[in-house]
Amino acid sequence: MPASCCERKQVKVELKLKIMKHLQKLRWLLLLLLLIGIAQSCEKDEIIVSPVADTTETKDDTPPNTGSDNDNPEPTPDPEPTPDPDSSDGEAETDITLYTLEGDNLKKVRDYEVSGSALELQQDVAKHEEVWNLVKKIIPSNYLAKISDFMIYEGGQSGIAGYVFNTKEDLTKWRLGLAIDYAYEGGFNSDGQFAYTVIHEFGHILTLDNTQLDSSIGEASCQNYFVGEGCAKKEAYINELFSNHWSDIWSEYNNIDEEDFSALDAFYEKYKDRFVTPYSATNPAEDIAEVFATFVTRSNTFQVGEKAEAKMQSLQNKNELVALKDFILQNTRSSKRRAFFSKGGSWKHGKHVGKSKKGCTHRRTTS
Repeated sequence: MPASCCERKQVKVELKLKIMKHLQKLRWLLLLLLLIGIAQSCEKDEIIVSPVADTTETKDDTPPNTGSDNDNPEPTPDPEPTPDPDSSDGEAETDITLYTLEGDNLKKVRDYEVSGSALELQQDVAKHEEVWNLVKKIIPSNYLAKISDFMIYEGGQSGIAGYVFNTKEDLTKWRLGLAIDYAYEGGFNSDGQFAYTVIHEFGHILTLDNTQLDSSIGEASCQNYFVGEGCAKKEAYINELFSNHWSDIWSEYNNIDEEDFSALDAFYEKYKDRFVTPYSATNPAEDIAEVFATFVTRSNTFQVGEKAEAKMQSLQNKNELVALKDFILQNTRSSKRRAFFSKGGSWKHGKHVGKSKKGCTHRRTTS
């Protein structure tokens, strides 16, 4: 029997209601897809391996990438280097090639886009290996394990022969950077300058790693000497150095403007009896690295002041440091051993008080 007019209208109304319900569901689905798309577009990957922020020194300070829980995480490639406004003559070092470590050996992570002399240095991989073999003569395998990655760079006019910075916030992993052009000035390791640089930078890792500092303690809570990377432990080498040789002149040092180079020079001249080299007066971190490097390389003819000598004698009482000195000297022993190291006080990249109070950049920005 044909449906009445009212029945047909009712069917149409029901059909419209069903269509409206489906459209409502479709709108919600489209809105959900749109929100997912927006969220995905906002995500980005962090690609910077950076050092711990330093509350007292400004150059080369950015928060570190804490890395993974892996003991030897694959280093995240740095972005292309940018000029460093603090570098001398407005020139910055140029990153050439980044390596990670597989045991004691290098594995290339990336070549940076470079040209000219930097490109020539990048292509001469044999020089990279020669530099690394020198590093292995100075740094034992158990300490190489603290190095997460190794940067070959061109120092150019920057005056920066080497640097280290922590790649994990807990100070267990470090990057070592060395200027390959400086390594070959006048021939490889001419006058022992480059070997001295490696020892100096190794000294930073020795005195700033997690066995020496606690990165979880901030400056306000630190009861010992505070370095930008963390609070020195009571028995830390740098804390002992600070307590015995810096604490009584610290307020005077802190009152010097970091860009007042004449005042910094005057500070060194006033207290030169305390320092093994002029560069060691830059700050306590540079002082302990210089004391260690001089402790390893000094000859009998190199004389320092009585208070500086006391610093070196204190290292002679540290079994770890004596063993490291013996390791380095054994690996470099020859009829010309003294030529393997620069003469005491002659490090060409440490002749003067460092760039303000910042030193040789044991913290360095990669962005």
